[in-house]
Amino acid sequence: MLAETIHSLADTANQILLYVGLKQSKHGPTEEHPWGYGNARYLWNLISAMGIFFIGFGVTTYHGVHSLLNLGEYTNPDLTIPLIVLAFAFVVEGYVLFVAYKSVKIKKGSHSFLKYIKKGDDPTTVAVLLEDGIAVLGVAIALSGIWLSRIMQTNMPDAIASIIIGCLLGFLAFVLIRSNARLLMGASADPQLEENIKMYLLKHKSIEKITSFKTEILGPARLRLAAEVEFHGEFLINREQIVKDAERIRNGEVDPVPVLMDTSERMVRTLGKFINELEAELKKMFPQLDIIEIEVN
Repeated sequence: MLAETIHSLADTANQILLYVGLKQSKHGPTEEHPWGYGNARYLWNLISAMGIFFIGFGVTTYHGVHSLLNLGEYTNPDLTIPLIVLAFAFVVEGYVLFVAYKSVKIKKGSHSFLKYIKKGDDPTTVAVLLEDGIAVLGVAIALSGIWLSRIMQTNMPDAIASIIIGCLLGFLAFVLIRSNARLLMGASADPQLEENIKMYLLKHKSIEKITSFKTEILGPARLRLAAEVEFHGEFLINREQIVKDAERIRNGEVDPVPVLMDTSERMVRTLGKFINELEAELKKMFPQLDIIEIEVN
């Protein structure tokens, strides 16, 4: 029961930290944070995971090991209240697990649950799902430990149950730390999505080749794209206007220098227009692209 109390305390504190992260991550770009606060949820998730590790895993496992080494005499305690509390917790946690499962099932799309947990861009929902899953399992283990202790007339099963619950919390903390650390260090988008974006760029009529391509996850369904491309020169040249300017220069009607300068300015404006149109097309085709930086190689 003490292990489940610590477990519930860790879960409650964790949910509060996740909520703080969710609220802060919704803040838009500012002068100090030009890319927004999307990574805030990963930071708070990481802090939450560390709390689960030290409090949930550390304290619970220590308590279980200490109880195992100091079993003492079994006193046949009244189990009415513990069993009622655990049964109620099992029902509540089971319902929350069902809701979390449906949410993750929608968000994961065609990916498997394992891949979404390892490579997804929203570890908050993963944290809730895993926490609830381990909470349900933890209640079942606690019930088993209490019941076996009564049957065997020894505290050993109860102590072992505490250790198992602590190890489950340690596993949860490890998964969450790994997932959030990966995103805080600037993880790239899903390889298949990157390939789709590259193919779209290469099929564009104005692009000859891609020389650099990078993506970074800024938050759930928020990506940053930085690419260097080479454009087909023919799309940057107004051939009709150049022919007219060349004819005027040959006829001695104008000074060649101003004409050439005007041609260069037109190319720059045309290039800027192409880039703006390309970025708008990319955002329309791939809504998760929040920030796009297209540069000319």
